[in-house]
Amino acid sequence: MSLSVLSGPMLPAALFFLAMLAAIPGVIAFLRNRKADEDVSRRLTRHNPNAIDQARQGGSAIGRAVMGLADNAAPMEGEEVNAVRGKLNLAGFPQKNAVSRYFAARFVCVVIPQIALFFSLHYFSDLPNYAPVGVSILLALIGLAAPGMYLDMEIKKRKQAASIGFPDMMDLLVACVEAGLSLDAAVQRVGEELELRHPIIAAHMRTLSLELRAGRERKKAWGTFARRLGLEEAGSLATMLRQAEEMGTSLGQTLRVFSADMRQRRILMAEEKAMSLPAKLTLPLIFFVFPVLLGVLTLPAVVMLGRSLPS
Repeated sequence: MSLSVLSGPMLPAALFFLAMLAAIPGVIAFLRNRKADEDVSRRLTRHNPNAIDQARQGGSAIGRAVMGLADNAAPMEGEEVNAVRGKLNLAGFPQKNAVSRYFAARFVCVVIPQIALFFSLHYFSDLPNYAPVGVSILLALIGLAAPGMYLDMEIKKRKQAASIGFPDMMDLLVACVEAGLSLDAAVQRVGEELELRHPIIAAHMRTLSLELRAGRERKKAWGTFARRLGLEEAGSLATMLRQAEEMGTSLGQTLRVFSADMRQRRILMAEEKAMSLPAKLTLPLIFFVFPVLLGVLTLPAVVMLGRSLPS
């Protein structure tokens, strides 16, 4: 079938058919898992008759159906899913159903614009025949990339917030350890102190404290903490604590040296940004400040010259 045929009367039907075809796997998975959910609900009713009634009060039937479709239609295993789960954790979405909601968002971002394009094809009557196809491909690409771009922005924002609060965390950790608290107790105390000022770091430290209290090995718990936080400083801290534990060095002195070194690196980074500022301001000065300054300086001379010349 040629492009001209698809760009003519058959284009709306082709787009609608592709949208429905893409929705078939999700609908099948939803219907397949619906029966299993009902079996689980019946078992819960036998043990706690009020459990199902409480769960049903959480939303409307349409909302529960949409959320169930999102939870059951997405894949839950595989390398791509693991990579998406890692990005979602860094972006602040550690929920169990976050992966399925992410794939559902990608599906919605691709299908909804295509449906909107289907109902607005009459606006393309004066354009070339290939215009709807090009717009459809562009919308599909944007829909596939939009959720990932949103996650990248959230990850960058959370990393910046955590990077700002990390020196405060280190200072409090050093103070607690030198005051006589153990490292595990210091982690719990620092997490409580940072609850209002740096909630992102506080949440990660609460998770770290729970892992340590549950009996997880300290070096593994701190390594997981560094991966969740996604900061280079956190990885260096986890490595330093592992080496201090293996060599038996003073933990308070080690933390103090690490904190001082980290603050020195922050000062050097700030000085580097300050030194690069004149080079970055060159283009704005040339394009915005220099024309205005030139106009202010030369305009009076031009006016006086115009008045002095004979008409």
